[in-house]
Amino acid sequence: MKDFVFLENEDLIPLSDNISIAQKACEEEVFIGNSKLLNPEVYAPEINFYLKNSQDDVLAKSKTIDFLYQVRSKVYDLGLDLEYTKEVGKNVILVSDEEQSELIGSLKQEEYKVLKLNNEQCLGVLGCVGELCVIALKNGEQVDIDCDFFLYDTKKESFDQQSGCYDFSSLSQEALIKLLNSNSPKYKFRNYISYDDSICQYHERRSVHCGKCAEICPSVAILKDDEQKKLEFSHVDCLSCGDCVGICPSGALDYAPMPRNSFYEILKFYEDKIILIIPEKMSIENLNITLKKDVMPFMIKGENYLDQAHFLAMLQTSGASVIFYSNGLSQGALEVVDLMNEIFQRKYKQNAIFVAQNEKELLEAMEQACFIDDLKFISYNPALLKREDFAIRLREIIGDQNLGNIPSKEWIRYGKITINTDTCTLCLSCVGACNVGALVADAKDNSLKFNASLCTTCGYCEASCAEKDTLVLQRSGIDLEKEYFSFMVLAQDELFACVECGKEFATKKAIEKIASIMKPRFMGDEAKIKTLYCCAECKAKVMIQSMNVL
Repeated sequence: MKDFVFLENEDLIPLSDNISIAQKACEEEVFIGNSKLLNPEVYAPEINFYLKNSQDDVLAKSKTIDFLYQVRSKVYDLGLDLEYTKEVGKNVILVSDEEQSELIGSLKQEEYKVLKLNNEQCLGVLGCVGELCVIALKNGEQVDIDCDFFLYDTKKESFDQQSGCYDFSSLSQEALIKLLNSNSPKYKFRNYISYDDSICQYHERRSVHCGKCAEICPSVAILKDDEQKKLEFSHVDCLSCGDCVGICPSGALDYAPMPRNSFYEILKFYEDKIILIIPEKMSIENLNITLKKDVMPFMIKGENYLDQAHFLAMLQTSGASVIFYSNGLSQGALEVVDLMNEIFQRKYKQNAIFVAQNEKELLEAMEQACFIDDLKFISYNPALLKREDFAIRLREIIGDQNLGNIPSKEWIRYGKITINTDTCTLCLSCVGACNVGALVADAKDNSLKFNASLCTTCGYCEASCAEKDTLVLQRSGIDLEKEYFSFMVLAQDELFACVECGKEFATKKAIEKIASIMKPRFMGDEAKIKTLYCCAECKAKVMIQSMNVL
């Protein structure tokens, strides 16, 4: 197999020795190629797109094309998405109020078994491709009908959430049959998300404080089990959009085709370049648009997995604003873009990200995108949690300035917690509840500390606090000042020394509270009362001594 192959076209340019040049489609297997005629394992349309439209000089083009091949190779090598197959039969349920005899006849010629229902008969559909269950009315009673594919021409709420469900009203018969044949007898799918339950803010908690991924998922790829407090994943139903990854507050979900370690490795090729993000669904083969000097395409699979940490890493690595060519951004992704633009408007008086939905808007974005003075900041650490990475980067931008507050949004939330120091006993239940490191116990000064920039405002600390009206969460947004990004002391206390052996074993407030509750119950029993002020070892000793006296 040849690794990098370039099918020569009218844009003649010297290329790196790493790239093999072909004058026609070759019979040898190709790993990465710039043309579908090469039948490559990885097709990279951005290579021809860049070469045809870029205003870079010849040497810059040669270097960038080499980079584009290497980027594709990195994505392939570091991706965690694997291909799976599933056996799928040819049983079809077709729902329409029209006769559809011609379509049914064409399907039967392709050996599909077709059952037709009208819209009134069909109540809903469950399951996934190859294992769909249609809930229908027959003689006034509900019945379940199994099928492999579900076709409809009038959308209902649940009709497009499962794999194997297709709206045929916008497809020709030829296109529909081609689609079905491509998915039977083998349906191919991939895992597009990876999951770390240790930092998930829904997983096995006593009460529900998150589950945003299931809420934003456009299919049934992520479901919540509120009884067990566990997420259930159906990779066969995943649409690869990345919505869940983009809005996951803790970073428990990652995008398998380009996980964070892969993203940072790839980003190194984009230093001092204006990044043009292009989702694979956007056709660029016939797009004729002038790419200003130093613009370099950044191809991605799903467009909505990019979060605030991704974008700020792009901006600081390139030292320039970013162009995002997409006509399908979700509400969560648009919130991230708005957040970044609001920050940059306050700091640099210009937008960070220019979203272009069509060719006209792309031209306008290309004119506005530029390098930004003092923006560049190189930091690659995929081991950091999502909010920690973003906090380090954002603090670098803010410096010693105070740029005000940006309110929390529906999907992207920031805030603070406050503690009533009179009632807090430093039991540290809140620290145990926090799985992103926003709340920590500092043994050096016996304090409870909080970093607002790391807090996802899930509220589990508030629910876990043992004292009433002591810990309060406020979704107050981001304060763009350096103090917001540092650990601050929320509560502090002296350690209490065991009255028997002198060992420090708890905070003074904790001992005083327990004593205030238990002393009345001990009804003047001096030995029992003394144990309230003893460490665990001395409690037993004091009680045994009192029994011997008796």
